[in-house]
This record gives sequence, structure tokens and C-alpha cells, in this order.
Amino acid sequence: MPREERIAAYTRAMQVLGRSGRVRLFGAVIHKRAVSPEDPMELAFEQLCNRFDRLLGRMHRAGDTQRGMIILDETSYETSLQALARDFRLMGHRWGQLRNLCDVPLFVNSQATRMIQYADMIAYALRRYYDKGDSSLFDLVAHRFDAEGGVLHGLVHYTPSGEECHCFTCRQRRT
Repeated sequence: MPREERIAAYTRAMQVLGRSGRVRLFGAVIHKRAVSPEDPMELAFEQLCNRFDRLLGRMHRAGDTQRGMIILDETSYETSLQALARDFRLMGHRWGQLRNLCDVPLFVNSQATRMIQYADMIAYALRRYYDKGDSSLFDLVAHRFDAEGGVLHGLVHYTPSGEECHCFTCRQRRT
């Protein structure tokens, strides 16, 4: 499929997601230099687990008790991320202990489910925004990242020390 058609399809899909009132998104954009020698993938996973767990905790306190499940695209990180999730539930992570996830992450082939394909499109939109400065797709769904009371919870951006950033996420954190 030509690039223009692919971008048009992404745009239509992101518009549908942006209009969905029940969707909450989570993302972690981590520059390798910002966290070295830590593994950026593991830090991103820890951030996502913590932020999703906290959303479920807020929902529980509001009377909507649910357990959540994280479903990821198949990856070479599968074994280590499952072990990390188990550790987060049993021993905790740097912000506490996971209390609202029902199991370790489930890994599926992205060709098998549209939801993982949506996750891939969100990742693409984040990459275009943070790496290329192209906000055309990100802007369609930015308001779907988990937030409460004007505080953005669902998206985090790690930049190298000393680098000033004016992205959506960093601007939210400064206010």
C-alpha cells in the first residue's frame, strides 16, 4: 500500500479511537541516553504497569472494581517482561506494588487482533511525534491518554538530563 494511503488509513483509525469515550491510552517514550544503563524497554514496561494499575485503583475507589490485563505484541522481551510483571505483583516496583492486574501479560501476534494493531498505531503516532515532530496522528488521540483532574497520568517522556523539552507531555508536567 502506498504511504499516502497508509497514512490516510491510520488517520481514519486514529479518528475513531479519538472519538471513543471509553478508551484510555498509556504510553512511555524513553530516550536511551536518558536512562542508561537501565534497559529502556523494562523501564517503559514498569511505567505502563504502574500507570495502568493506578487507573484501576482510581476506578476501584470510585466504585468500579475491575482487574486489568496487559496484552502485548509478541517480542523477544516476552520472558523477561512476564518475570518483571510477576515481580511487580509479588515484591513491588519503584512506586509500590501492583494490586489490580489479574495476571502476567499476555503476548499475542499483532496480526491476530485489531487491538494490538491499534497499539502499534499509537506507538507509530508517538514515534512520529517525538522523533520527527509530526503531531498529525498524535493530536487525534492525545486527549485519550489517561488523565484526571487536569493531570496527565497516561503518558510519560524521559529526556536526557539537561535537555529542555516542549512536547505535550513535558508541558503538562511543568504546569
